[in-house]
Amino acid sequence: MSWDVYVYVFFLAHVKFLFAASIAEATTDLNFLEILFHLHLAHCFVTMFLIWLDRFIFFKNNPSKDRFFLKKSKKNFKKRNRIIIRIKNSKLGYLILCSLAPVFLTIPIGTFVVLKFYGDRKLTYWLVFTSLASISFILTFINHFIFN
Repeated sequence: MSWDVYVYVFFLAHVKFLFAASIAEATTDLNFLEILFHLHLAHCFVTMFLIWLDRFIFFKNNPSKDRFFLKKSKKNFKKRNRIIIRIKNSKLGYLILCSLAPVFLTIPIGTFVVLKFYGDRKLTYWLVFTSLASISFILTFINHFIFN
């Protein structure tokens, strides 16, 4: 088997994680463990890179924020904003967003959203890793038995 198939599955998981196992099972001759390994490798690589990037962007002390000429605008709270804040502050919202946002969005966008909201909590990183690992196993397992 050539390396281009492995690279294909690796980058396919970056673009759309939810359908990567199905597309890889249907279009390649890889077995269950090879697809599972490349899905795990892809989500670990992207998540670790985004954790590093997130700490660099969001948690770096930025002196330009403290300038006196920046005017603070009055916050406009709409019903949608209140719902988002209520979900963000609830414990169930934390678990759902950490486990399902990287799956239904792409891994980079979903992880970036999760780390923007909950980047200060230490459990967030482990929850994202374990949820992506378990979901990749479940998706690969289901797709293996559907196509075989």
